[in-house]
Amino acid sequence: MTSVNTVDYVVIGLYALLMVLVGLYVVRFNRGAAEFFRGGSRVPWLVAGLSCFMSGFSAWTFTGAAGVAYRAGIAATGLYIGNALSFLLGYFIFAQRWRRSRITTVMEYLSGRFNVATHQTFSWTTIIFQLFTSASTLYGLSLFVSSACGFPVTWTILGAGALIVFYCVLGGLWAVVVSDFLQASILMPFCLVLGIISLARVGGVTGLWNSLPPEAKTLHFTGEFGWLYLVSWTIMVSFGYNTSAMAQRYFSVDNERSARKVALLCCGLFFVGAFLWFIPPMAMRVIYPDLRTVWPSLANPSEGAYAVASLTLLPHGLIGVMLAAMFSATMANLSAQFNLKSAILSKDLYQALLRKNAGDRELLVAGWVTTFLIGGATTVIAAIMAGSGQSVFQIMLTFNTLMSLAYGPPALLGLAVRRTPPWSGLASFAIGLILGILGAFHYHWSLMQQVAYIIPASFGTFFLSMLFDRGDTPARAKLFKNLNTPVDVANELKDSPDFTAPVFRFLSRTICCIGLLSLLLIFAAPADRRGTVLLFSGLTLLVGGSLYLVRGRKGIIEDAVVTAAVPIGSSHD
Repeated sequence: MTSVNTVDYVVIGLYALLMVLVGLYVVRFNRGAAEFFRGGSRVPWLVAGLSCFMSGFSAWTFTGAAGVAYRAGIAATGLYIGNALSFLLGYFIFAQRWRRSRITTVMEYLSGRFNVATHQTFSWTTIIFQLFTSASTLYGLSLFVSSACGFPVTWTILGAGALIVFYCVLGGLWAVVVSDFLQASILMPFCLVLGIISLARVGGVTGLWNSLPPEAKTLHFTGEFGWLYLVSWTIMVSFGYNTSAMAQRYFSVDNERSARKVALLCCGLFFVGAFLWFIPPMAMRVIYPDLRTVWPSLANPSEGAYAVASLTLLPHGLIGVMLAAMFSATMANLSAQFNLKSAILSKDLYQALLRKNAGDRELLVAGWVTTFLIGGATTVIAAIMAGSGQSVFQIMLTFNTLMSLAYGPPALLGLAVRRTPPWSGLASFAIGLILGILGAFHYHWSLMQQVAYIIPASFGTFFLSMLFDRGDTPARAKLFKNLNTPVDVANELKDSPDFTAPVFRFLSRTICCIGLLSLLLIFAAPADRRGTVLLFSGLTLLVGGSLYLVRGRKGIIEDAVVTAAVPIGSSHD
């Protein structure tokens, strides 16, 4: 197993510079709060879909989940197949309804569907608990990078946190989705290359299967990562992946058809990724049956399996790409959460409680400030977690389960069921949150117990409240009128420019540059590994070249882009 060298550090540095340039580029798209928080509902569906997909995982996938793949084998693929299935709910039901809601934040929807008390309660509790999920994500990244590079965990957290906050503050949702797309364009070719090399090292699919121990090839009905566990996982993530940052992607696109495409793309990518991502850690189970002998300093050595695969199988330069890809995955997840929390603080708390008449520019400034504060708090909590030495998988599972099962049922049921009173959402949320906190921190329930106890209680509370409904409020009537009215893009978005053409030109050129620059890594690679570099470069160039074919609407709309997005005297190409 090799270690990181100067070539890898240069690659990481160039990647960090690229993220800064993305933030500077997309500043031109932010004319006000609508663009900062939801892209003016003009984010191309392909960009929104890849952003949604990237937001659904992070370095946690390559640390915590990779540790599951190393220990439990095929059970890890079951977890991510569950993720894929959860997006089918979005495709068939919720993507269309979120887009038709015509909102800027999910919390804004809660105020209209239920009441202001529900809105405020959800806002504060969501921000507080999701700080811990975001911090565990940043902790996962620091664990990965410190394992590969030998950097102190705390300094890794501080550096990564500062970079993510910078481009989120600067570019808002546009920075999030554009950088997500670039990150996916780096991450997916890399994962494909490493998966192919890992299989080749252990004798292909047959060799891997025959070499794995029996417990890594068996799914029991009960127990950790058994069939019952995987079903419970799928139920849990179905709530998380159809609300919060994912819902934000659904109403950032132009119409319902685009929103459904976002959900379908995520479903397909998660299904493919379920097999692609976990081949390397399972191969490491064959090559290194005991990772504690490789990294005895790690509290949970199995969570370093993906890093070990990269350091064992890749040439220098591509190891740097691997580390950049881990930054990519984590940045995608955290940037989405930072932007979402910033929207909540700016519109749902600052405007609602302090400055009801705040203008668009004032809300944009508030978005910058709150993004900075959220990012700083997340970084501090991550540093505290790193000092505790806890499992990344367990931390993420605890807080994700807590929020998904408390927040998800009333949020999604409120979109589908009309006849419940304004307090129904808050009652359902309170029941789910109280049971979740007791189960997680007092009774120490398993995931299966959490799902079995919380979902019936939360659903039961919501549906029983129908007995007390006294008819529509004006806000609820308006919401369901919107939900029953298709989006008219020509009229509703006539003042919102279509940025598809300039965005895809930028993405195409940037990704092609990445592919061409990666060819230089041939000179740093030994002769027997130059084919690996060529494969990665070829896949990246193929992605970049295909994006150049994507065009937005012509004529007036494209002229509007130039007028609205580019300052006088600046280049717009």
